Amino acid sequence: MVKKEKRKISKKKIARKGKTKKIYNTRERLSTGIKGFDRFIEGGFEKKSVNLVVGGSGSGKTIFAVQFLMAGLEAGENVIYITFEEKKEEFYSNMQRFGWNLEEYEKKGKFFFLEYSPEKVQTMLEEGGGAIESIVLKYNISRIVIDSVTSFALLFEQELKRREAALNLFNIIRNWKCTSLLTLEDEQPGTSDAVSSSIEFEADSIIILYFLRRKLRRERFIEVLKMRGTHHSTEIHTFDIKDKGIVVGSGHLSDGIHY
Repeated sequence: MVKKEKRKISKKKIARKGKTKKIYNTRERLSTGIKGFDRFIEGGFEKKSVNLVVGGSGSGKTIFAVQFLMAGLEAGENVIYITFEEKKEEFYSNMQRFGWNLEEYEKKGKFFFLEYSPEKVQTMLEEGGGAIESIVLKYNISRIVIDSVTSFALLFEQELKRREAALNLFNIIRNWKCTSLLTLEDEQPGTSDAVSSSIEFEADSIIILYFLRRKLRRERFIEVLKMRGTHHSTEIHTFDIKDKGIVVGSGHLSDGIHY
């Protein structure tokens, strides 16, 4: 009788251990779609996280963002791209060069292109989600890109107001239960200024893209500055923009970054 009872307790312990292990190892992640990058961040972005890609002009922020959306589209997900600057026809044409037929996905009701002004995003916050929220809920959107939030942040002169706006924006996105990626223009990434610090403070992860002149040519590098709940690489890795998008290499920058 005693032996049987001990055996039952042992089984329960094993079951509990197995369950705990399963929960720990199956934290849901979504592939970034960036070839060679997911291995540095435990398989991808944590599901429902808000991620920030920071870089200067020509660093590849928009390509990174759209490649993230394409990974979702190819997996059968519905996605939204919100821009303050891009015109649809030109944007579609540019992305077609990588073989990404976004117009076709739009016709199928899988891809949504929204051209918003920074003021319109501010109105969205005041309305608690507005038209974007309606699309998110109606079409079960799983991935969102906002490209970029720099202009939006500049609407607010005071640091406190800017941080409050960033907090409201991130809270609304989190309430939508989407995995999101925001881009931020910063010619000297990694050196926080008043604009970037407000947004970076709220992000679950910060990825920095560098486009640096080294001797007689420019080279591209990527760094994971932070990613909550993730054991990520701390090295600065090389990357290239190829015919089908960004490819992260195995090389890394060993002698530091200099502007």
